Amino acid sequence: MEISIDQKSSCSIAQISDLYAHGRITLRYRQLAVGILMAVTTGYVSPVSDKLQAQPLNNTSNLSSAVRLSSIRPTANGLMLSVNANPQIQIQREDNPDRLIVDLKNTSLVQELHKATVPMNRLGIKQVRVAQFQNSPAIARLVFDLDSSDPNSKVAWQSQYIAATKTLLLTPSNQTAQAIPISPSLPLPSLPLPRPINPSTPIFSTAAVIEKLSFSSTGQLVITANQPVNYQTSFDPNSGTYNLTVANAKISANLQRPSLAANSPIERIRLSQVGNSVEIGIKTIAGWQVRESQRMTNQQIQLQVSLNSVSPNNQTPLPSSNPVTQNPQNTGDRRRGVIFVDPGHGGRDPGAVGNGIQEKAVVLSMSLKLGQALQSMGYTVYYARTNDVEIDLEPRVAFAQRVNADVFVSIHANSLESRNSSVNGVETFHARNSTVGRELASYVQSQIISATSANNRGVKAAGFYVIARTSMPAILVETGFVTSPTEARNLSNPNYQKQMADAIARGIDQFMRVRGR
Repeated sequence: MEISIDQKSSCSIAQISDLYAHGRITLRYRQLAVGILMAVTTGYVSPVSDKLQAQPLNNTSNLSSAVRLSSIRPTANGLMLSVNANPQIQIQREDNPDRLIVDLKNTSLVQELHKATVPMNRLGIKQVRVAQFQNSPAIARLVFDLDSSDPNSKVAWQSQYIAATKTLLLTPSNQTAQAIPISPSLPLPSLPLPRPINPSTPIFSTAAVIEKLSFSSTGQLVITANQPVNYQTSFDPNSGTYNLTVANAKISANLQRPSLAANSPIERIRLSQVGNSVEIGIKTIAGWQVRESQRMTNQQIQLQVSLNSVSPNNQTPLPSSNPVTQNPQNTGDRRRGVIFVDPGHGGRDPGAVGNGIQEKAVVLSMSLKLGQALQSMGYTVYYARTNDVEIDLEPRVAFAQRVNADVFVSIHANSLESRNSSVNGVETFHARNSTVGRELASYVQSQIISATSANNRGVKAAGFYVIARTSMPAILVETGFVTSPTEARNLSNPNYQKQMADAIARGIDQFMRVRGR
């Protein structure tokens, strides 16, 4: 189980269903795929296949193995595995997509780990997928999904077995090299070893429940549980993430989460259920840091977010949430109408990628041109972002609500997982059961097709967060496919961007005039 207070992980099952129903699963939702995808051929480790899955695990007592893997969790240095003996290990790198396949020979998994996913998001690893790949002889397989944009993803991995604690540590080496079979006897640099959580503790047995996270205007981040909690902290300098591991805990199904404003010093908070522990990762923007504060009660964890130069005992007021000072481009006559322009993705989230372009860049340029066109018509314009920064979905919606926008328009570009270059066109989405949203989408889609002669993929209903959670009429415009060479050229062409932006502006203006706003 993983709960993320960030943009990348806010896609719902309903959204994926919408994409699938229209034949348009896109690259930016690709990381949500679940399952271990691999194949067996005549070799020991084969290329990964999209068709074959891990062996079913119905009765662990029938597995022929000498080693048993009972828990796995990420640490600041890599992965910590609880095993009752030292397994023989083999690792192989696979490309397209990039991943490492780590096989633990003669090793069986506890039932809870079969087909489990362990989020990482550091050390060049997005996540680790675990499965009982083979039953007899037993092979436990770990698939590391690599972040190819991170230089750390090229580093080889090595292992060390700590007999005293029955712990197997997997850590990246200090040298960039091709992945080779790992020998359990390879030496490791001196590493601070985390205190392992007792793997025999029943999962969620009298576990504390993480119920609430709150973040104050003075930078106090408080994590509240329903009973006393014990935790460990660490800092990952590679990703700039402050990590907490709360032992013998689970995440509440009704977890209360803070809404992170667009200008919040916290970039994201991610909670992950790893065995019987809760991993909490807190990433701040550059220049800010997280430190522990004195606990007022043993049912709470209190942290202070402050500037690097500020003492942790001082409560530093956070940046002003006044959208006027954040976005000086909002000039216009408010009586004419307020339009909120939301360029999709940003920062470390590139969105769709294809034919040498990234969605985040082309939609930002197009959104700024859209804002200029709307301002020339007399509208007041606010932007979710005006540069290459990563912003959560919730703050985008909250910002639009705060400025009392009349229209919310989110600008995106499309792609196909299959990389089918023949698929192209423009489509505009509105929230389900929103008559006024459908009306706005129809005006905008009609203007775009008239101006660009693009393939008309129509007006469609969807459950995307930014259009489903807004109170004002809201649309999401997919301006073309980056996986189509022709549309990729258009999307990166400033003249075409302006043509598209002007058409969207005319559609919004037509809607506003008809609605008498």
